[in-house]
Amino acid sequence: MSPLPEIVNTLFTGADCFLEENENGSCRVRISANATKTVAELRRPVEELMNGRTVKHASLTPSILQHLFSRDGINLLRSLQRETRTYISFDRRSLNVRIFGSSDDAAAVAEQKLIQSLLSYHESKQLEVRLRGRGLPPDMMKEVVKKFGPDLHGLKEKIPGAEFTLNTRHHIILIRGDKDMKQKVEEIVLEIAKAGRDLAERSDGEVTCPICLCEVEDGYLLEGCSHLFCRLCLVEQCESAIRNLDIFPVCCAHQDCKAPILLTDLKSILSTEKFEELFRASLGAFVASSGGAYRFCPSPDCPSVYRVAGPDTLGEPFVCGACYAETCTRCHLEYHPYLSCEKYREFKEDPDSSLKEWCKGKDQVKTCPVCGYTIEKIDGCNHIECKCGRHVCWVCLEFFSSSDDCYGHLRAVHMAII
Repeated sequence: MSPLPEIVNTLFTGADCFLEENENGSCRVRISANATKTVAELRRPVEELMNGRTVKHASLTPSILQHLFSRDGINLLRSLQRETRTYISFDRRSLNVRIFGSSDDAAAVAEQKLIQSLLSYHESKQLEVRLRGRGLPPDMMKEVVKKFGPDLHGLKEKIPGAEFTLNTRHHIILIRGDKDMKQKVEEIVLEIAKAGRDLAERSDGEVTCPICLCEVEDGYLLEGCSHLFCRLCLVEQCESAIRNLDIFPVCCAHQDCKAPILLTDLKSILSTEKFEELFRASLGAFVASSGGAYRFCPSPDCPSVYRVAGPDTLGEPFVCGACYAETCTRCHLEYHPYLSCEKYREFKEDPDSSLKEWCKGKDQVKTCPVCGYTIEKIDGCNHIECKCGRHVCWVCLEFFSSSDDCYGHLRAVHMAII
């Protein structure tokens, strides 16, 4: 059971809070109070709590955040949640971590502990040598397996004392050892890559890059269409696509080809950070070219996209799978199941609008001259004690510091207390 609802409930005093669970396991918070102003005052801290605190630290690289997928990483998050009484959300798709706490101090402490724990854990874990990336041929892992065997026993003979594991999904050699062993493995991998780098002599005899029109340097052969390019030219083509959102999809630049460049090529050509930038840019290009049919989730830095409701349809809720925010697909504000889009927008602009509407034409409703609190008088005498502590004359709204002074005023000026 998530501790988040417990944290939310600590914010509500003098009001009722209802947590309505959706089908996907997220919760909708509904606040009920006697005055609209009370609801408006409570709304802001709840929204701040729901936004959470995004963990951003230069040392937390994607390879370090990957530890949160492991059993040890999951246990680390659970332990920190119990220790700091916070809720830590890890978005596995975007590698985004957010901390939800009942106070900024609790979230800050949890963030600091999480960063320190992850860095310490990473330092104690296996070292990595990537077999896919800049300067390496796309079949690098295949060559390593061919030379050293699937269990890398040949590599163990070259570097005694080290233990190796091959992650075939991510094309990574995991090393249990020290940094000197990692350096030796990197040197061996580079030697294999250099010995097998004869791409310029392969394909159909092409030696000119279709992008720079010069002799191919550090050649890369696209898997989809087998056209040869300078690796750096392909990287610059992708970076140009990131800057200019109107050139998606990224296609082969060879004359009359235009075949889309495959994901396997993009992952081999680009670093992890550049690949993620390209993905976000392509998603932005899709949304921009949709003519308003799609929009991004309004939560800051959230990559999710939803379909916009038509002008003649009711706004259905979009429940974001990444940040769990609920958005009205018609007006793009927070989902409002009990109000129309127009009324909710009016309420957002003026939280007291519904209260003002209710007060119109009611002689038994007045406003405290000191704090502005709305008072409804059903029966009783003309002495009113406001929640701010002042004693108010209902007839003329003059206020006093004590009930005796107010009653004295009623008798002297208005000749009666009723």
